[in-house]
Amino acid sequence: MKRNAFTLIELLVSIALFGMITVFMFEAIDELRKQHTFFQEKETVISKKNQILSLLRRDLTLAPSVSVRASSSRDFDTVTVVGSDQSLYGTDHPYVVWLIFKSDNTLIRLESLSPITLPIKPEALYRIHADRIEKNCEQFRIYNSSHHRLIYVKFADQSPLILEVIK
Repeated sequence: MKRNAFTLIELLVSIALFGMITVFMFEAIDELRKQHTFFQEKETVISKKNQILSLLRRDLTLAPSVSVRASSSRDFDTVTVVGSDQSLYGTDHPYVVWLIFKSDNTLIRLESLSPITLPIKPEALYRIHADRIEKNCEQFRIYNSSHHRLIYVKFADQSPLILEVIK
């Protein structure tokens, strides 16, 4: 006897197999989506770290004077760069201050044509550019030797950023 069509059982088995394959594919696609989100978040963190390191390197590589001071007000710690060769706002040899507000551990970069004194007086606010670099900064230290500067930045729940710069 010659058959020209599928039987009902063959058709039901093929539909069941197709359904099982579909379920497994959706699970695999969902897992890929989760991995994509995870790696996208990691890439964002790494990109942010690279931006911070690049900005620090540009500020501190050729700076003629760098001083690290703890403030007496207990509100912030500062790192002052006098006459940086790099400006984010097109100014020539700006004064740059990196500081951490201790209340929320926010790392901030200030840039101005004139020396920056903290706390900032209201009449000096319009001359200063401020950039919030990152939150949750636990430590920001610069160590000087005769030929090198070592920059150590530690953010909460992240590995520290360590940068060595030749003076």
